[in-house]
Amino acid sequence: MSSTVFQRLEPISKKTRVVASMKEAIASGLIQPGQTIVEAKVAQELGVGQGLIREALIELEHQGFIRRTPFSGTEVVRISPDDAQQIFEIRCVLEPLAVSFAGPRVSEPQIEELKQLAENAKAAANDRDLDRFFESHLAFRRKIWEFSGNRYLQQALERAVVPLYALYFIRRSHKREGIFTTVTDCIAHQDAIIAAFKAADFSLATTTARDFLIRTKAYLKTALAATD
Repeated sequence: MSSTVFQRLEPISKKTRVVASMKEAIASGLIQPGQTIVEAKVAQELGVGQGLIREALIELEHQGFIRRTPFSGTEVVRISPDDAQQIFEIRCVLEPLAVSFAGPRVSEPQIEELKQLAENAKAAANDRDLDRFFESHLAFRRKIWEFSGNRYLQQALERAVVPLYALYFIRRSHKREGIFTTVTDCIAHQDAIIAAFKAADFSLATTTARDFLIRTKAYLKTALAATD
């Protein structure tokens, strides 16, 4: 062969494949919200070791799909529309606080980090890849929580907010165009936060974050009720 026919394949670890398989099972309803996940059974069905399943479950917990409780087991997160609204009530207070803390602390290199994450989210949106978009958007938000410098605030937001992104993933096949409207708002919000940080207008950054969350809360109240 005189020219290259095939493009190089990206290596995919077994853990990545296990995580993807379990996310799809949750999203498709094969594993229901509230259902207990038995490591040994999943390992047997997938033909892998329990240690690998345990690693995958840690990753899924980090992404908000499952909840692991000591001595009780592991179950798929169950979030009702009312739960989502209650989470947003907390989020509308805590996340603007994180933005206000991060603003005076953020450096130029950190702003560049935020810009790169925002670009990743835009690229995913242009490809109409909702899964990749929400992963990138969550990474953007997590970075601001980190930049707040308050680990207790960061932990509180991780616990409250991350399951909402799992909810987006699970419901991504419902009202797809409506979700893309939210995506557009998310992108504009990211750009506005970065611009406010660059201008050292931390009050504007905080207000921008709060207004965005209030709009999203109102949207979710309608969207989640329509899919139940």
